[in-house]
Amino acid sequence: MESLEALEAHRRGVTHLIPILDAVRSIAELAWRRAERSFHPLETYAARLDAATAQAVSRLTREERAALRPRDRLPVGLLLVSSERGFCGAFNERLVEYGLEHGRALTGRGESVRYLCLGSRGRRLLQRSGPPLVYSRALASLSVPAYVDIQEIALDLFDLVGREAFGRLIVIHNAPAGRFQYAPRRRPLLPPELPAATAPPAGPIAMPPGDAPALVAHLMTERVLVELFRSVVESAMSEQLARVYTMRLATDNARRLADELGAQCNLIRRNAITDSLLEIVAGYETATRNGPGGTSRPRADRGGS
Repeated sequence: MESLEALEAHRRGVTHLIPILDAVRSIAELAWRRAERSFHPLETYAARLDAATAQAVSRLTREERAALRPRDRLPVGLLLVSSERGFCGAFNERLVEYGLEHGRALTGRGESVRYLCLGSRGRRLLQRSGPPLVYSRALASLSVPAYVDIQEIALDLFDLVGREAFGRLIVIHNAPAGRFQYAPRRRPLLPPELPAATAPPAGPIAMPPGDAPALVAHLMTERVLVELFRSVVESAMSEQLARVYTMRLATDNARRLADELGAQCNLIRRNAITDSLLEIVAGYETATRNGPGGTSRPRADRGGS
């Protein structure tokens, strides 16, 4: 058993850790709310962009639509969106395992797979797992990345497509799935899915017919950027949810451990007091059995002579 001094030092260390865990949880809750607030305007913009893209696609000829189809002979890219920081439980481990499992499924169907990663935590896990990375990039560690930062990443991805590193790209990220819950999900990113062609609206058309392919290309590029940004925002929300949940568990465990250590310290103190009392009583009994001269007094002869 540890000494009383060691247990006291351990209990003090655990007790001092509790405010730090609470502070991390509070910061994670604030970051989660910020990410959630940035998500609603994005949804509105995405809906309007989808409507504009559907209208523009309706102007394309059959040949122009066919030119936007994916090239099946090229590999499939899997882009994993992880985190920069820890203290979020199995957030990154579950994501990487999900991505590798999907990659194995694609390989089993005869597909060639290329891995990409956003976030340093996921990159390190993938590097330890074996598959080479064709692209990786760090993310903001304390907040949701800015839209312009995601635009730079999207341009990198388009450059890789132009160099035929892959023909299709699937984003794998964590997304909120309930109160303080999240789950991995897949989102096709490249080539962007063509919305269903709708009948052109009545009235004059400001766009010249020859500009339809260029407009569609621009709108679909913007849709890729929006979908990528949505994936990163959902991942950031999930990361903070995971961190809040993990810090709550850690705080509860720390309080329970501090209580257990306090109980052990009290037990050791009580045992020490008991031992001291027993020593005093034993000494007193010894002193009363021995006379003032330090030797035992002879017993009286009760039988007489």
